[in-house]
Parts: sequence; C-alpha cells; structure tokens
Amino acid sequence: MTKDGHQPDVKSRGMVNGAERLVALDLELGEWCSGELAAALSDCSQLTQLCPTGPEVTEPRWPKRYLRGGLSVSLQGVAADTISHLADLGRRVNVLEIYDCTDHTAGSLEPLTRCPGLEGLSVTAADLPLLKGSCWRASDSSMSEWCSGELAAALSDCSQLTQLCPTGLEVTEPRWPEWCTGLERLSVSAVDLPRLRGQLPEGLERLNVRGPEVTEPRWPERYPWGGLSVSLQGVTADTISHLADLGRTVRLLEIYDCPDLTAGSLEPLTWCPELYDLTLSGGVPDTVSLEPLTRCPELVYLTLSGGVPDTVSLEPLTRCPGLWCITLSGGVPDAVLDSLSGCPGLLRLTLGDLQRPAETAFTAAAVTRLVKSCRKLCALYLHCTADTGRAVLTALKEADLGRDSDGEPRTIYLSVPEELYRQLESQEGDGVEVFEWED
Repeated sequence: MTKDGHQPDVKSRGMVNGAERLVALDLELGEWCSGELAAALSDCSQLTQLCPTGPEVTEPRWPKRYLRGGLSVSLQGVAADTISHLADLGRRVNVLEIYDCTDHTAGSLEPLTRCPGLEGLSVTAADLPLLKGSCWRASDSSMSEWCSGELAAALSDCSQLTQLCPTGLEVTEPRWPEWCTGLERLSVSAVDLPRLRGQLPEGLERLNVRGPEVTEPRWPERYPWGGLSVSLQGVTADTISHLADLGRTVRLLEIYDCPDLTAGSLEPLTWCPELYDLTLSGGVPDTVSLEPLTRCPELVYLTLSGGVPDTVSLEPLTRCPGLWCITLSGGVPDAVLDSLSGCPGLLRLTLGDLQRPAETAFTAAAVTRLVKSCRKLCALYLHCTADTGRAVLTALKEADLGRDSDGEPRTIYLSVPEELYRQLESQEGDGVEVFEWED
C-alpha cells in the first residue's frame, strides 16, 4: 500500500529464503511512479522486475530478468511520457522493454540519458528510426537485432548500453544478442546491404550477406591482418557491386550459390583494390568471365569450387600479377588445366577438396604438363583416385622439371590424403617428395 492509502495490483513472482519478498510488480498506469511510490520502491531491494501497464492491457508482459542485480522494467501500452519517470524510481534500471507505445516523438527517448546503468533495451521496429547515436556493442547480430540507419542522439549518452533488440509487431519475446565487447560479425539480408554505405562499425571483422532462401549464415574466414571479410550467400550477382560502397577495405570475399553470374558480374571486384582472397563456390558457369581478376593487383588466393566446365578458360589467371595460390575442385577437366599453362607466379596448386569426393575429371598427363609449364610451382595438393595419384607421381619423376630461379633442380612437394600417402611415400624421389595432406 502506498502512503495515500491506495493498494496497487501487486503480483509476487518469487520466494527468497522462505520469506515472502517482492520480486516482480505489475502496476496499472494510474499507479505508476507517484513520488510516494518511487520512494517506496527505493527500499525494495529485492524487486527485480517492474511492469507498468496501460488501461488496455489485460496481461502483463514481464521483462527479461537482469541476472546481475538491478531492475528490469517493461512499459506496456503506456504513453511515451511515462519513460521520463524511470530515473525517479530510486533504483538503477538495467533492462528496459517498451511495447505498444504509439505516441513516440523525436524527444521521447531523451530521458534514457538519465539512466546511466541501462544495458539492455527492447523497442518495436516502428520505434527504431527514433534512435540515433552509437550503440555498436552487440556481437553476432542478425538484422532483427541490429540498429540500421542513423542511431539516436538519445542513446549516445547511454554508455552502459550493451544490448539493443528492436522487435516486429508479431514478436512477443525479444531475442537478445549475446553479451560482447564489440560488434565483430554481422549478418544482413541482401536488400539491406545498400543501406550500410558508410555505416559499418570500425571493429567489424566479418560480414555475411544472405539471400531470401538462406536460413543460416555462412560466416567467412577471418582475415588475420585487418580489413573486412565478406561472404555473399544465395544472392543475385548485382549484390557484388555494393561492396565498394561499404566504406571498408574488403580483403577476403567468399561467394556461395550465385547462379546468375555473367560476363561482367566480377567487374565490381576491380573497385576493391586490396582484395587478397577470393572464393567462388557452387560452380563456375560458362557465362562468367575471369578477366576482371587481372585488374585485382593484390589478389593472392583464388578458390573455384563446385566445378569448372571445360568451356571456361582460366587463361586470364595467367595475367594476374600477384596470384600464387589456386584451388580448383568439384570437377576439373584437362582442358581447364591446360588453359592455366604458364601461370608465371603460381607457387601452390590444389586440385580437389578433402571435404568432397575424390576428383576424377583430370588426368596425370594434364597435371604433369601444368607443373612443367609453371616454373615457380613447387607445392601440389591432390585429392584424386589412387590410380591417378600414382600416375601423377610416376609422371613427375620421369619428367624434366627444369631448374628453379636459383639454378637448382626443381623439387615438387606432393601432398595427398592419408590413405594414398601410405601407398606413395615409399615411391618418392627424383625431384618429388610426398607428404600427407592434413585438413
């Protein structure tokens, strides 16, 4: 009972040490935050959940309990000016959830600056445009948990805010992001990618862009020397054109299941001058041209996975100035290998993938021709049939491999899966050393 004799609608939700303690409190709007009530609450040290409700609310929606003490508050169906009373409760508010507050204005969230302990905030998606400032402290966010666009001036002073969860109209329970110290991974839909222009936080290391059919993000590998790693997953080819507008240096790019690549689809990669590592997975259609890669001066690693038809020429790769590591898997016929002949900077060639069936499309003769023509090639990784593996080893031993840049006879370091390694290790020699390929 408050000092004016009014009895609020109190619902106890817990027992502590056998004694009845007030843990959760459900108040109708008329009972919300009178001076007397605020003073009374300041002495309720065990109160962890507070739920003021508007006149149309029949069932309180309890806020998520803050596990490290403090008070969680849920405002449900109330007027926007109700927010202004939070700082007067006499308790540190750590989690705030706002539902069905229809009269928000530009200044409605200003009172949050007087709640310095606020660490978790849930609002409806309709209210998100009212937020400005910076609260990039959530990790591994999906779009529903991400603050898109310009974030609020009101939140710029909420230095303790570590979790923000905008929810849609049909959401009944906010899904909070994991606790973190900075946003390092972000997954967004392809339609939202153009809105990220210049908006990515500096600490972001990995970005996943997903198409409408993708249900689980496939995170790109982390580039260890700074810059941004990006994976495009099930998107249309024109999505590539937005990468240069992100305001960040893209160093690693993985493209999965992009079936509509055409002759000019890879042209926007030339606008990412520091691209270092590129993966095209899901097959290389014969409509695509690799010519733009010749204008990617920093490209060192290239992976073409899922098959390369013999109608696709790899000849442009022989004109990539810095390319020294190529991986081909999923079906690599002899004609494709022959088109790579004479690649001047190639140091390491991988044919096959330990996570896929053994390659059967190429022959030992084609592999040997390629090794002889690429004078710097020294590391060869093969996942092929046992017969092809033995044939490659024999052909390399019998071939005149020439000399390296120091004038010494060339040595080829051949790596094969464990089972084939056990068969071939005793046969190495004559310029070929055999190693086990460890994934």
